Amino acid sequence: MITLGIETSCDETALALIETRYKDSDQSRLECRVISSLVHSQAELHSAYGGVFPSLAKREHGKNLVPLLHKLFEDTGFEENLGHGSPTSVMLSDEKFTSILETFKENLSLQNPDLWQSLAGAHFLKNIPKIDRIAITEGPGLEPALWVGINFGKIISALWNIPLIAVNHMEGHIYGSLLEAGLPFGTWQEVKRPLLPALVLLISGGHTELVKIDEKWTYSIIGATRDDAVGEAFDKAARLLGLPYPGGPHISMLADLARKESIESPIQLPRPMLNSKDLDFSYSGLKTALLYAVRDLQKQKGSETLDEVTRKGLAREFEEAVAETLLGKVQNALEQAEYGSLIIGGGVSANRYLIEKFKDLAVEHDLPLYLPSKDTSGDNALMIALAGAVGNKTEKVLKADGTMKLS
Repeated sequence: MITLGIETSCDETALALIETRYKDSDQSRLECRVISSLVHSQAELHSAYGGVFPSLAKREHGKNLVPLLHKLFEDTGFEENLGHGSPTSVMLSDEKFTSILETFKENLSLQNPDLWQSLAGAHFLKNIPKIDRIAITEGPGLEPALWVGINFGKIISALWNIPLIAVNHMEGHIYGSLLEAGLPFGTWQEVKRPLLPALVLLISGGHTELVKIDEKWTYSIIGATRDDAVGEAFDKAARLLGLPYPGGPHISMLADLARKESIESPIQLPRPMLNSKDLDFSYSGLKTALLYAVRDLQKQKGSETLDEVTRKGLAREFEEAVAETLLGKVQNALEQAEYGSLIIGGGVSANRYLIEKFKDLAVEHDLPLYLPSKDTSGDNALMIALAGAVGNKTEKVLKADGTMKLS
């Protein structure tokens, strides 16, 4: 089965094509090969705002989706092999193509004129590819951005008469951690099967959650942030330290240098909720503590610009405060119940310092640890395609849900 994945939940426009098959009759061993996976980042455009600007993200998704799909097909030979009059292809007539697009024109031309203009001139869409389903992110995320991907999915689903499958973005992050890293496109691999029940830590720009996957592969959220997500906290901390967006990689780089150069922080930051009995997180207070520390240091030094040594020390202290709270909550969860494996997912899982700490924790508890590769840690359509390929969700009326929960 071939699945096209579409991801537009935030500031990455992403598309992916995968093929999946089961190795056994009871469908317990799933194999996957990645045909292609493309991600167009808008990070540079949003850096001027210090974070994602929703209306800009919406506009850019509208401009990028159609050209990115064309590139996906061209790069893989998908369009050449399955379109342009090949014996196995089906082509829409000009009249049929125009007729289907017209049913979307009234709403789409007003809501997202950039997407509409791209679609109207996308004659390659007349070739109906051998795709079995389209998997699309419906939430959580920025609703203006989500709507662009959903509307795009609806249109190509109508043009090609292919089922459209709704995918939860956070579930995508879980599946993204179950693929092998570094394999070339086209290589078949068995999707990893974590021992259940599994404990999942999802850490991204918008989410910090502890999730339990039971033996029936159903989800229960057992802990979550009460305010800022960890990725959001990294971005806010980076702005306070005069670092560009996205903040996580820049803080991590300074923190690594501080450890290598034995630079200590001039202040100690709190570890919010580390000793609370529940499994919830809080990062708003940590960010505020850093804000006051920066102001005090600026006043002491008589300058609005912190020197590089001070910034390195503060970056190290902030990263280590975050790491201790994340590790502490996971440790508490592992002590409260029996788990067969540990899964880490989301963009913040690309943090090298965190990865090493979680590897040590998994060894301590004798648990297999599943981590995403560099290509699947951030927002991407590969994880959405895989989640859609294995999901049993039926088609429904799709609606962007910015606060969607795992269920």
